[in-house]
Amino acid sequence: MTTYYVETGGNDSNSGLTWALRKLTLNGVEDTPVEAGDTVYVGPGTYREMLTVDVSGSSGSPITYIGDYTGANTDGVGGLVRVTGSDDDLTASGRDSCITASNIDYRTFKGFYIDGGDVGQVRATNDVQGWTIEQCYFGSSGGNAHAVYFASGASKLFNNNTVRNCVFNQGGIGNSAVGVAFIYTGEINSSGNVVENCIFLSGYQGIRIIYIGDAVVRNCFIANQVGAGIRTASINSSNKLVVNNCVFWNNATGISSAAANQVTENYNSFYGNITARTNCATGAQSNAFLGLFDSRWFFELLNGGTLLTPIDLASYSGLINVAGTSPTTADMRGTTVQGTQREWGALEYDS
Repeated sequence: MTTYYVETGGNDSNSGLTWALRKLTLNGVEDTPVEAGDTVYVGPGTYREMLTVDVSGSSGSPITYIGDYTGANTDGVGGLVRVTGSDDDLTASGRDSCITASNIDYRTFKGFYIDGGDVGQVRATNDVQGWTIEQCYFGSSGGNAHAVYFASGASKLFNNNTVRNCVFNQGGIGNSAVGVAFIYTGEINSSGNVVENCIFLSGYQGIRIIYIGDAVVRNCFIANQVGAGIRTASINSSNKLVVNNCVFWNNATGISSAAANQVTENYNSFYGNITARTNCATGAQSNAFLGLFDSRWFFELLNGGTLLTPIDLASYSGLINVAGTSPTTADMRGTTVQGTQREWGALEYDS
């Protein structure tokens, strides 16, 4: 288990084993090659390359890339760690993807800002097991590109893939401008695929799931999707998608299923959507409470205070301390339960 370092001031002829001998590019360190259990700290800067992931980790020993925003493990200063498909910051074109893999398992990417890309910003196909994407921010794409695209073909495995604590703000309206996609070519008994504590701010669909049964979406805030917050197709009714403790706000459709009995939703809030649900039964504890968010972020921003987010719940919101089903124990920020219950959505209310 080796630790490597990468930064835009490095050199790919270096070993990458210390900060002083850091690599220049993501592909430079990948091609070392990395091995199961290795960790790669990526220093602040913009990486205009498509990382081609060549090596699988193993169960319990993933290969982990960490964007070191604080600088604690790299330059001591920190800053945005950006991987982009754009060559000029004017258009998204340049590369199809920012991170791409085929038939590779057990990889983790954490702490990156990812934008650009014409097909999929993070794109893993064929055998897709044990991937974790966390604490990443996905910005503008090519207008018709998935942010996280997991797709597998016949006779391939599709288990234990997790997307957590991420923000998706793609802005595209093409029918492939999707935040997270789990796609298989036929019915499969998959397991352990989870999307949790994520914020979806704009796009065509927040989450698209095709043929992937037994997946779970929980504690997410999904808003402003031109198509649907969550869209499912061809899921076997015995292996339903489960959606709990989420807030659907201002989408064309909150949850859209191609057929009945593909989705079980409960303890979710639907407000301001043109249509709350299609082919999806209403959860007994779900509601349509008014979306009340904490406006203090605006006043704090103007007055130099602590920055909140525009989707933190206000103290008077009806979604505070509302019981849920198997919620996450902490929110996107790492805040544990304040009060009697974990709030719905990605953020816990903390006065």
